[in-house]
Amino acid sequence: TIKPTTTFINTQPSHLSNSIHQGQTMANQGYELTAAQTMNKARPPATRSVPPGTKARPPATRAVPPGNGAARPPSRTNGSGNSAVRKAPAGSGGSGGPKQTAKKRAMQRAMTPEQRAARKKQSIIGGITTGIVLIGCGAAIWYFALGAPTTVEGFKDGLGTAVNNTKTKIDSIGDVLDNLDGIDWGGFFKDDPWEGNTTVTLWNEKYIKRNDGGLTLTLVNSLTAEWQKEFEVAVADWSESDALTLSVEILPVEEAWSNEKKCARQGGKQVVCNGFFGETGWVGINENEVSNNRIISSVAKMNEFYLRNANFYHRRFTMCHELGHGFGLPHTDENPYNRNQGNCLDYTDDPEENLLPGEVNFIALKEVYLAQEPTRRLLRRVDNNDGTVTETIGWLINEDKFAEAWGL
Repeated sequence: TIKPTTTFINTQPSHLSNSIHQGQTMANQGYELTAAQTMNKARPPATRSVPPGTKARPPATRAVPPGNGAARPPSRTNGSGNSAVRKAPAGSGGSGGPKQTAKKRAMQRAMTPEQRAARKKQSIIGGITTGIVLIGCGAAIWYFALGAPTTVEGFKDGLGTAVNNTKTKIDSIGDVLDNLDGIDWGGFFKDDPWEGNTTVTLWNEKYIKRNDGGLTLTLVNSLTAEWQKEFEVAVADWSESDALTLSVEILPVEEAWSNEKKCARQGGKQVVCNGFFGETGWVGINENEVSNNRIISSVAKMNEFYLRNANFYHRRFTMCHELGHGFGLPHTDENPYNRNQGNCLDYTDDPEENLLPGEVNFIALKEVYLAQEPTRRLLRRVDNNDGTVTETIGWLINEDKFAEAWGL
């Protein structure tokens, strides 16, 4: 440690000369401080020579607001008689910066070891929880939005598809009818693909338990949240039939999914979905996949263009109607302007009167799904004069009635 004395020769670098000079001034006043102390400790008031006959001016002071503690020492001189202004380091004022850090350190020192350990544990748990949430969100996006890609190219394709689907969804949301007021509901049946079909189309025999519940079928709920009530009511209504044993499998869907993804066909099941299919002329439609005259899969679609803002009765009727076709049932009547029959497979211009399956529908289901499996029987064989043969083939459900009818 170097202690300045009254004899001074300035051989120090320029950046130390001012501090040492100040040290010399204070040494002349009778203070003995080290060089480090002259830079870091508060200095007592500096004095200067006063010409004879001149009254000395008292040291400069400044007022201190109550509660701020002791006043600062007067400003020191720089050797020429002028006050040397000492600038505060940047960031030392206000509520932030070193003051805030010092306060935080003081609080940490005041904590017990147990408190510090508890805070550290809490911080670790918070970090782990945040990490799990982020990983879960990323996995959901990877699987549902991007289609679970396993390659970089697959990721790019999935991302592009997700963006396009989102844009399409946003563009199409406004492309719906405000309501169905003033629209002839009966006109929607003009292009019904089931029109003219009056026979029941059975499901593949492996989905039928004739002595134990009839048609045993899984309905895939691929509907958005707005359609859950209509779906639940319709399933409950159809479950009143002894010939149907229905179960529901939920497929969580997003609004931005494409119609193809929401309505993707599944073997041995009936998928029920909603989508923006546009101004097609149909409010709902059912598409059964048939192999060897038996249904092997079914898709029921609700068209948001017409039904997005329709009332509950229109939506419930459409749901009930398309589910019925999915079980293989035809229409019970195809004139929408005659008297309503009170079942949802009857054409109508007033859906509120035809919301439920009717007894006629339950009877038809019972006849095909609870009766014995039809057997193929040769009923008649005729040899024609031109050498051809005419055979009459029938599918038998009741052997006794068959024998009675044919005199066997």
